[in-house]
Amino acid sequence: MATKEQEIARAAIQLEHDGRKLYLDVAARTSSAMARRMFESLADDELRHIERIQQLSPGGKTAEEVNKELYQRLSHIFADMPQEVRRTAEMAESDAEALRLAIDMEVKSREAYLKWAEESDTERMRALCETLAEEEGFHKELLENTREYLAYSIDWFLQDRGVVELG
Repeated sequence: MATKEQEIARAAIQLEHDGRKLYLDVAARTSSAMARRMFESLADDELRHIERIQQLSPGGKTAEEVNKELYQRLSHIFADMPQEVRRTAEMAESDAEALRLAIDMEVKSREAYLKWAEESDTERMRALCETLAEEEGFHKELLENTREYLAYSIDWFLQDRGVVELG
């Protein structure tokens, strides 16, 4: 009979595999080069989550450290996109749907990790689930920022550089 920790680990690994598959699928279909790179980076993060779950250890890094590393990997993407911004006034419908699906996936993943943290029968699994929940929340923020950037790219571009302040 599987322990609670083993059940949570199995479910978490499947959740991460599902997230990776979603990110790779939408990356292949998106019309935005920036969104594609972001989805591919998030897919890579899902692999790192799987490794950490398999080791049943937070990996020595806090969610804040992992999120900072992800942000650093993605930060150049927005800076490299001014040409695309000029070519595309509005985000394609399929890109909007892909981002919506990805945001929903991150919300559900975060909720699952928080639930598993409460149900965990070991401190190491609880700590891992809490760390992964924080990371999934950060992924959600990145996806929401990407959606805003693509939908309002000129305004976002100006706001990011302190030229204008929105809302």
